[in-house]
Amino acid sequence: MNSRARNRLIGVTAIILIVIAAIFFGSNRNAGAYYKTVAEIAKDQSLVGRQVYVGGPVVQGSWDKKTRPMTFSIVDTVGPTGAAVGPQLKVVYGGNIPQTFGDGVVAIVKGQLGQDGVVTATELTTKCPEKTEESRGAMTVDALEKSAAQIAGVPLGVTGFVVPGSLVGADASGPRFYIQTKDGKAKAAVVFSGGTPAGFKDGMQVVVNGVVDASGTLTATSVALSK
Repeated sequence: MNSRARNRLIGVTAIILIVIAAIFFGSNRNAGAYYKTVAEIAKDQSLVGRQVYVGGPVVQGSWDKKTRPMTFSIVDTVGPTGAAVGPQLKVVYGGNIPQTFGDGVVAIVKGQLGQDGVVTATELTTKCPEKTEESRGAMTVDALEKSAAQIAGVPLGVTGFVVPGSLVGADASGPRFYIQTKDGKAKAAVVFSGGTPAGFKDGMQVVVNGVVDASGTLTATSVALSK
């Protein structure tokens, strides 16, 4: 290779490396520039019309599983009772809702911030909370089935095993999942709008806290994996 060709090759290689570096550092800079908290988005008008990444707990009662596209609100912080603290950010999302979605679950969204302060999201992921609870002392599913009419409306804890294939998303109509005794002879429906805990899957023993109606359906306030 003569010197002219070698110098040309070196020059072309240098230009390619500069372009790659510019793309790499530029994309990283942009990816970090627009990841904001809810509070930051609420007060930064320069973000209107731009793509943003933001995450926070889903505000309890801010969504309706019957609406499409789904609308819900997120916040930076929730108090001890689960109430939202500080500004809220409304999100509109028309894609598939993760099964783990629900009140209090950390939802991470990507989308465009509108002039009205609403994020129209193209991506939605969730971070599942870790939660375990001692099952000793909780009512069994067969005991619940036998005495549902007598204990209707009374707060209680029930333990059972997740019926395979019964779990649906929080946006689906009807029960969220079913629990049963280990032998499968007794079963109870669970209505739940919160997020399922990390590790939740078919066959897992869980503890469900809530109230039961006369038919034996549990309306849950919390769900935890059994210790």
